[in-house]
Amino acid sequence: MDAPARRPWGLLLAVLLAAACEQAPPAGRLLVTSGFTDQVFVLDASTGTVLDSLSMDRRPGERDEPHGVAVAPDGLHWYATLSHGEPTLWKFESEGNRLVGRVTLPTTGASRVRLSPDGTLAAVPDYWRAGYGEPGRVAIVRTDDLTVVGTPEVCAAPHDAVFSPDGDRIAVTCAQGAGVVILGAPAFVPSARNDLFADPEARPRPMNATWTDDGQRLLVSLMGRGSIADIDLSTGEWTEIPSGANPAQIEMTGDGGWIVAANRGDRSLSLLPMNGGEPRTITIPGAHPHGVALGPGAAVAYVTYEGDVNTPGGVVAVDIESGSILWHTPLGSYTLGVAYLGG
Repeated sequence: MDAPARRPWGLLLAVLLAAACEQAPPAGRLLVTSGFTDQVFVLDASTGTVLDSLSMDRRPGERDEPHGVAVAPDGLHWYATLSHGEPTLWKFESEGNRLVGRVTLPTTGASRVRLSPDGTLAAVPDYWRAGYGEPGRVAIVRTDDLTVVGTPEVCAAPHDAVFSPDGDRIAVTCAQGAGVVILGAPAFVPSARNDLFADPEARPRPMNATWTDDGQRLLVSLMGRGSIADIDLSTGEWTEIPSGANPAQIEMTGDGGWIVAANRGDRSLSLLPMNGGEPRTITIPGAHPHGVALGPGAAVAYVTYEGDVNTPGGVVAVDIESGSILWHTPLGSYTLGVAYLGG
C-alpha cells in the first residue's frame, strides 16, 4: 500500500490565518449616487451586488447630478442631494426606498448632505464653483418636515458642512478659500473662521472634513496640496499630514485609529494612522476616487470612483486592516456619494 500523501499543513495554516485576519464585509446595503445618470444605486454591502436603482431625473435630457447621500442615525430614512437645475434635498424611507418628500433649496447648487447627531437637522452647502469668488451659503433644513430654517452666508464655494459630535457646531470647508468657517448653535451663524494659509495663491482647496470624537480637532482634506490638515480648534494651530494626490472625501474609523482618504488625483486610498504606525496606500481600480463611507466598527471602507470619458464609475469595498479589496462593482458614471445603510 502506498504511503498517504503528506498534506502541506503549514501552508494550509497560513492560508487560514490570513483569511481570519481579513474582515468579511458587513451585511446591509450601500447607497451610491451616479451624477451623470441621475440615479441612486442600492447595493448589497457584503457582495457589491446591485439590488435596485432609483431615478432622480427631474429634467429628462439634462444632467441633474445626484451628489451627496446620508443615512439618519436611527436608520429609518436617508437623504440625497440633487445639484443642478433646482438644487433639491430628497428624503426616502429606508424600508422600500420610498420617496416621502423633497424641498427645493434657496441656493445655486448643492453638494454633500450632513445630518446632526440626533438626525433632526440637515446641512447642505452651496458648492457654486462658477461663483467668481462670491460667498456661498449653507442650507439648514429640519428633517421632519423639510423646512429650510436658515441659510447662513459662509465663504466661496463651500463644499462640506459637518456637524460636531455634540451637534453644537458645523464646520464648513471653503473650497475656493483657504480654510474653514465654524457655525455655532442655536442659530448656526458664523462664529469663528480658521484661514490655514495667509497667502491666497496657496490654493489649498479645503474640500471635506471630519471631527474627532471629542470635538476638539477637525480633519480637513486639502485637495490642492495632497494632504490632510489636523486642526486643534482650541488653539487654531494645525499640522499637515501627507496624503495622496488631490484628496477628496475623508472619514475617521470609529475607533479613532485611521483616517481614510480617497485620493482623486492618483487612483488611490490612503490609510493614515492616528496613533502611530505606518501609512498605507491602496490602488483603486478606477479613475478619480471620490467618496468614502465606513461600515460598522473599523473594519471596512467603501470607496466610490468617478470614472472618466472611457470607463464607468464604481465602488469598492476595502478591508482596512489588510488593505485588500473585498469586492469591486463598476456602475453608473461620475459616481460620487456613498453611505452605509444597515439592514
